[in-house]
Amino acid sequence: MLTSRYDGNSAVRSGPTIGSALPDDVRTGAIHSNTFFASKFDDVHGMDVYEDFVGQASHDEAVPTTNKLARGLFDTVRPALQRLGVFDLARTVQEAVVPASLIHEVAVFESAETTTDRALEFIREAEEPFCLWVHYMDPHRPYAINADSPAYGPDLDRSEILDLMANAGVDPETIDDDQRSLLVDLYDSAIRYTSEHVSRLFDGLADDGLWEDTSVVLTADHGEEFGEHGLYFHRNHPYEELIRVPMFMKTSEGTSNLPLEVDETRELVDIAPTVCRLHDVDPPEAFLGTDLRESAPREPITRGSFAADVPVVAVRADGWKYINIGDDAELYDLAADPAERTDLSADNPEKRRAYRSKIPNRLLEDGDGGVPDDVTDEARQRLEELGHLD
Repeated sequence: MLTSRYDGNSAVRSGPTIGSALPDDVRTGAIHSNTFFASKFDDVHGMDVYEDFVGQASHDEAVPTTNKLARGLFDTVRPALQRLGVFDLARTVQEAVVPASLIHEVAVFESAETTTDRALEFIREAEEPFCLWVHYMDPHRPYAINADSPAYGPDLDRSEILDLMANAGVDPETIDDDQRSLLVDLYDSAIRYTSEHVSRLFDGLADDGLWEDTSVVLTADHGEEFGEHGLYFHRNHPYEELIRVPMFMKTSEGTSNLPLEVDETRELVDIAPTVCRLHDVDPPEAFLGTDLRESAPREPITRGSFAADVPVVAVRADGWKYINIGDDAELYDLAADPAERTDLSADNPEKRRAYRSKIPNRLLEDGDGGVPDDVTDEARQRLEELGHLD
């Protein structure tokens, strides 16, 4: 979103980004609560203000030493077993070394309340014009952990929420219908909690007399899965429940120049060039996206999650979804089967080959689908605590 590129790691450090693309008189800021981002990047190229989430410095102090030792042993043993292909044994070792509930004992992202407070402080200190990226983590496992009580479903205490999250991540096949409904209620509660603070951010803009002159793009980086394809959260193949995200937009010019709905398939790489156009500047040539208000039909290519042990890459085109999984593949007719229940790959070898040819080889050969080698031990620990790595 910041670089309008599919592999934006180097561009975040060297540019161009939204921050470097905008004129010097535009105050630019990035305020986020993303643990992986905070650990991997010390700065965002061109941003005047870059603020790591507040909880990062105190996180290690909050984790008991015994937990750290157990996790250290777990980190050493389980990956070695997984590389040998003995996943069941790896799970058994994990459960013996570190109880599932400890994975989420400490919430590793700050609350939407704190993130909003920081965003409002930036806005009130910045002289117009400004461009601010605000990232919220609360609609993320463990759900509703920062809310006083879940807005939906029963009022669970913290330990009950953490235990349920851990079980869904480690042993998804044991989750029954009632537990699944409870997970959905907690997720909806997290969304409600975050929405209340996003609304507070908008109210703050209005109170300062800035709402009418401010453009807003609201979106998400991924969806969530609730057992539709056997797993929970967002570590699966790029199924529709994970790659279709909401997007809302308001401009300072009002809504007269915006379509009520964009029917075309679009991508998150389109946000950065849209922001540039909203500030009356041309996007850098390195940006791969297109202003959301302009027509730009796409055939999106999406990678799988950290959990896969082979490269997983999907392409969505002409109403079909092709997912390449190492030497295997899945193929779905989204018009007839939007839930992706019936794999048609065996009956359509020519279509398989045609869609496979749309995927750049580098995406199919780029490592094993796991965490990159240059990620710090601290980042790996946080990824585990967030449930990306169980």
